[in-house]
Amino acid sequence: MTLRESNPRVIVIGSGMGGTAATLALAHAGIPVTLLEKNRRLGGSCAGYEKQGFSIDVGTHMFCRGARGPLGDVLRRVGRDGAIDFRRTHDIAELRFPARNQTGGTRGARDSITRVPVPSQLHRMPRFALDLVRALELSPREALRVSRMFTHILTMPEDEVTALDDVTVEEMLAPFTDHAPTIALFGFLLGLYFILPYWEVSAGEAIWSFQRMFRDNSLSYPRGGSRAIPTTYVRLAEEMGAEVRSGTGVKRILVREGRVRGVELTDGTVLPASIVISTSSVRTTVKHLVGEEHFPEEYVERARNIKGSYIAVQAKIGLKKKLVDVGCVVGGVGEKLDLFNLGTGDLKAMFSAVERGCIPDVVPFYCPVPSNFDASLAPPGHQLLTVCAVAPTSNVVLGDPGPAWEESMLRTLARVVPGLMENALFVDRFSVEFIERWIGKEFGPAVSTGQTPGQVGRSRPKVYTPIAGLYLAGCGAGARGVGTELAAASGLECVDRILADLGRPVPAPAPARPEHAVLDYARRAAYAPISWATRARTG
Repeated sequence: MTLRESNPRVIVIGSGMGGTAATLALAHAGIPVTLLEKNRRLGGSCAGYEKQGFSIDVGTHMFCRGARGPLGDVLRRVGRDGAIDFRRTHDIAELRFPARNQTGGTRGARDSITRVPVPSQLHRMPRFALDLVRALELSPREALRVSRMFTHILTMPEDEVTALDDVTVEEMLAPFTDHAPTIALFGFLLGLYFILPYWEVSAGEAIWSFQRMFRDNSLSYPRGGSRAIPTTYVRLAEEMGAEVRSGTGVKRILVREGRVRGVELTDGTVLPASIVISTSSVRTTVKHLVGEEHFPEEYVERARNIKGSYIAVQAKIGLKKKLVDVGCVVGGVGEKLDLFNLGTGDLKAMFSAVERGCIPDVVPFYCPVPSNFDASLAPPGHQLLTVCAVAPTSNVVLGDPGPAWEESMLRTLARVVPGLMENALFVDRFSVEFIERWIGKEFGPAVSTGQTPGQVGRSRPKVYTPIAGLYLAGCGAGARGVGTELAAASGLECVDRILADLGRPVPAPAPARPEHAVLDYARRAAYAPISWATRARTG
């Protein structure tokens, strides 16, 4: 499809990462663009708010590749590399669970908590690998098998990765190990990536993302909170001539004779446009914003059948004092199980419960600590925690009421962060229903086109549609990657397609980064557990 518009005008619906990235790239290309956001606050799930001196994210975020990934690619595209300050901590994260005894456990236990720090420096990765072996109680033989698995994953060439797009992570892991806790741990961590169980996640998508996270070694968080990313994109876009309107909802996208004509706002105002980019889900765009009657039957059927990810209940906790030293606390805790003795059957039972709308016996949680990256996000001497736990999307009938999910998450976090509730100044809770309303995607999935076989790579919905002038950006169409980075990459891909359809030059892709040093560390980190496990067995 070639638009060949002499004076194109673009409307972007939604100010999340995909929408703001696309808006900035279009403005830089000299194309008139208007960004519309229904909420008063810009940023989608990366928006923020102020309370009692704290600067708080609406969503729960860490950024796997920081400035080195798509979030930085957007800035490099417009010649503003470094406009966002991504920060790291000494220990980027910590895996936690209640200690099994007072003297054992990885690195020792204090306050009855066992902790496995995840370092930010590559040279400390071998020690991290040793800690994992100890926590998982791997034998030398099993340590060797797991080491080979990770080395293979990290060094797999691109064509082999792509060939695994339609294979699940569960199927990919089977030849390497049958050690249930190892599979469950790896599956749990991938669940943080994709908000899906590992037996549904595409192995190709998982390996692609894992390789780049390790290669870039830039897991980080922006100065100023997650909102700093979309608001920086918006500020730069406005400097380049873009128009931005918040508190402006779109009722429908206007289509006539197979072409986009503009949008109708919720107040009845019509804004003409020859190109519209929707950052909502494919399903919501087709069913609610445009209308199924405007699309071919097969496209409508595909939109109806796209599987989204799960969502999460969330809480933002302002603390009187600092209780956590690392960038993020991660775990999965039940009455008798934890992240390091969880079997594959336990993990499947956990997700089965979620699918039934019931709180699982083991509650997985993910808790970034933004004020450890940027102290100005909390008052002096205070600390900000942002926690989430997996929950079903709003189309699932709940067996346990919504508030009970939030209470379960907070109880679980309190078990591994001693003194949490005693030192809490406030706890702001965010339900699934709130998130669905805020992001404007039917059922509220965290990733609207889940990264499963049949929905990634060549099988992923395209950023263009059968309607001339209608495009998609965000987590529903195009690109690869994790969360906000997926959305930003999709935004750039969408703009590249628009430029091509307009017959304009498309920017060259960013050059690949050198990998030799990183892969050397990968091999060292992967094979380090073998010597430790052997020493543990022999003495």
